[in-house]
Amino acid sequence: MTAMQPPPVCRLPGSASDGPGNRGSSRRRAVFVALLSAGMIESGASPATAQPSDPQEVARGVTVSTRPRPAYDPLGVRLPGFRLDAAIELGAGYDDNATAGSGSNTSSAFLDQQLNLSLVSTRTRHAYGLVATQATRRYIGDDDYSWTDYSLGAYGRYDIGRASSVGVEYSRTRSHIDITSFEVSQGSLTRPLRYDVETFRANGVAALNRVNLTAALESSSFSFQEQNDPGFRGGSAAANDYTRLTGEIGAAYVFLPGRSVMLTTRLSEITYDRADQRGRDSFTWEVLAGARYDINALAYASFGVGYRRREFEDPGLRSISGPAFEGRLVLLPSQLLSLTIGAQRTIEESLRSTNVSYVLTSGRFQADYELRRNLILSGELRAEQLEYQEPDRTALQGVASLSMRLLLNRNASVIASYRHVRSLDTPDGFQEFDRNLFQLRLRLAI
Repeated sequence: MTAMQPPPVCRLPGSASDGPGNRGSSRRRAVFVALLSAGMIESGASPATAQPSDPQEVARGVTVSTRPRPAYDPLGVRLPGFRLDAAIELGAGYDDNATAGSGSNTSSAFLDQQLNLSLVSTRTRHAYGLVATQATRRYIGDDDYSWTDYSLGAYGRYDIGRASSVGVEYSRTRSHIDITSFEVSQGSLTRPLRYDVETFRANGVAALNRVNLTAALESSSFSFQEQNDPGFRGGSAAANDYTRLTGEIGAAYVFLPGRSVMLTTRLSEITYDRADQRGRDSFTWEVLAGARYDINALAYASFGVGYRRREFEDPGLRSISGPAFEGRLVLLPSQLLSLTIGAQRTIEESLRSTNVSYVLTSGRFQADYELRRNLILSGELRAEQLEYQEPDRTALQGVASLSMRLLLNRNASVIASYRHVRSLDTPDGFQEFDRNLFQLRLRLAI
C-alpha cells in the first residue's frame, strides 16, 4: 500500500515577488513563454489560459494534474480534527473487443460507477486517516465480463522531532485479472478472475543531520477465487494463494535541498499456502543505488539502478537474476504543460501452468496540458514486456490513452476518455488483438 499522505509543498523562491502593478505583464509573459515551449501558439490566444501567481500553484514539484485550483477544487466537509472528502463517478462506455485474446471478437456497451471516500486528520503534527474506494463495471447483455473492485485502508504516522517518524498501514483490496491478460490466456475463463490482497506495513524514518535512514516491513497475502482450470498452475486459481514478506532498509544523504543520493536493500520471501506448491517458495534479494535530483524548477528526477536475484525452494527451478531499475522524470516546460517519463523492472508471480515467475519491464510517457483553467487534456503511452523462462517466451503489450477533464464547478466535472490496447508481440498459443474503449463519466464531489 502506497503512502496516503501528500508530500509537503515547497515554495518557489520569488514566485510571489511581483507587485500588483506589474502582475498583469508578468502573466502575459508567462503565457507567451508557456505556449512557445509547448509549440502551440495560435493567433488570438485568450489571456484566460494564463496561470495566476499564487505561490502554491507555481511551487516546485507542482504539475498540471496536482496544481490547486481554488475556484474548482471541492471544499470537503470540515469535522473536528478531520476533513471528509467524497466523490462518485457515473458513466457509460463502449468496448469493441471485450473478449480480446480469446480468438473471438465481442463488442458491448457498459455502465461504470466509482466511489471514493477519505477521512484525513488536519493536525499539523502526526497523521492518521481512512480511505475507501469501490468501482463497478457492468457490460450490457454480457454480464460475464463484468467486475466489481474495492479497497479499504487505514494509516497512522507519529512524528518524532523535526523530520523523523514511525507509521503503520493496513489495506484490504479486491481486484481482478481481465480475461484479455496473457497471464490467463491458456485457460478457459469466461469472466475476470477475482483476487484479494491484504497488506500490513510498518515503516520508520530517522533524520540525522544530512543523513536519512529508512526501514520498512510489509506482509501481503494474495488469495484467488476458486476457479478450476488446467491453464493455472496446480489446476486451480486458488492453488496460487501465497504470502509475501518484504523487508527494506535504506539510507540517503542530502547534499542540497531536493538533491540526495541513496542506497536501498530489499529482501523478500514468498510462501505458498498449498503443500503441493511449496517448491515455488522463493527468496529474493536486491540492491539499488540511485538519487533524487531537483535539477531546476523545470525538471525533477528520481531513479534507482541495481541487481536482483530470486532463488526457489525447488532446486529444479532455475533462479531468476538480472538488472533491476525504477525511475521517474518529470519535465515542466511551462505551467501549462507537464511531461512524465517512468520505467520499472520487477519479478512477478505467474499463474500459468507452464511458468513460476516472470520478469516485468514497463515504461510510460504521460503528458498533461491545461488548455483552459477548467479544461485539462491528458495523453499516455505505456508498454509492458513479460519475460518467461522454462520455456523461454516473451509477451509485449502497448496501451495508448487520451482523456479530457472539464471542471464545471467545485462539485461537478465531466471526463471523456479513449483507450487503445494492442498486443505487439505474443508467443505461440496466444491470439494477438486490438481493443478500443470509449468512455464518458460525470464526477460529483463534496
